[in-house]
Amino acid sequence: MELFDRRAVRRHRDRAAATVGQVGDILREFAERLLDRLDDTTRRFADALDLGGRGVVAPLLRARGVATVSADLAPAMAARNPAPVLAADAEFLPFAPASFDLVVANLSLHWVNDLPGALIQLRQALQPDGLLLASFPALGTGAGLRAALADAEAALRGGASPRVSPFPDL
Repeated sequence: MELFDRRAVRRHRDRAAATVGQVGDILREFAERLLDRLDDTTRRFADALDLGGRGVVAPLLRARGVATVSADLAPAMAARNPAPVLAADAEFLPFAPASFDLVVANLSLHWVNDLPGALIQLRQALQPDGLLLASFPALGTGAGLRAALADAEAALRGGASPRVSPFPDL
């Protein structure tokens, strides 16, 4: 089942790249909390993939001495990162097996149609003892926003369209 039009998501992310800095503090907070998990392990990582990079995770990983490749569905969003970067779809990853010992997907997996399939591809891109760190909104996130938008639109237009995408039930 295809819930999201990946071409539309790419266009939206390309357009959003110009203003993503306005939510940089939120993205950085999530990224820092996610990367704090690296402090819980004795493992040192050498090669990471920053999936869904918005110019936040890659610099934090590089500051830890981790060589990082950033990938995003949208070329303009990918370009917010220092090289090496590429535009790549999480549903069709172009990486060879065992390319990375660390994959970080910070608030980027909730737009994929096939989450289990994307996770399988990420596992294949990881070395056998690699680590995946991921964060994404789960079912119930934004429920108040969703209800408020629906109520406001219904009052103004006599009906409502979904304005907040569905999130996975974890």
